[in-house]
Amino acid sequence: MEILGTPNFWKGRKGHKPIAIVLHITQGTWQSCANWFNSSFSRVSAHYLVCKNGHIINFVPEENSAWHAGKVKDPTWKLLKKNTNPNLYTIGIEHEGLSGEPAPLLQLISSARLIASCAARWGIPLDQDHVIGHNRINSSKACPGSGILIGYLIRRAALEAEMMKL
Repeated sequence: MEILGTPNFWKGRKGHKPIAIVLHITQGTWQSCANWFNSSFSRVSAHYLVCKNGHIINFVPEENSAWHAGKVKDPTWKLLKKNTNPNLYTIGIEHEGLSGEPAPLLQLISSARLIASCAARWGIPLDQDHVIGHNRINSSKACPGSGILIGYLIRRAALEAEMMKL
């Protein structure tokens, strides 16, 4: 895993701990995403980026709040906390690509391993309420799109979690 910095995060989580993992799509290349996250002008970030080739980049330590899901619009996520920015209690994982294209298998496998690892560290259940698409917080977003197979990622992450116990 590679570590790159970003100026776009809050130190700490204001007493909250992560209860969910929010999946995103970059709508571009990993490099354009890294450049955007590195710009203080963008005011966005995520904890991780999973590249198409399976490489993982860490931008924000999990104990801090990345700026990935703060705008709430017509949410469908039932665990959303009223009057609390979701960045304070979620982990954000970006995926390199475009919302309509299928994700490569290597990217999905790396993402599932990362999801399993994050979930294990924070005691996050691996289910549809705790591993969600960004569009469940902001319904105006087509994020992460159809190529990021959330159901598959949850099932694969559960398998990865079982393998980590061995």
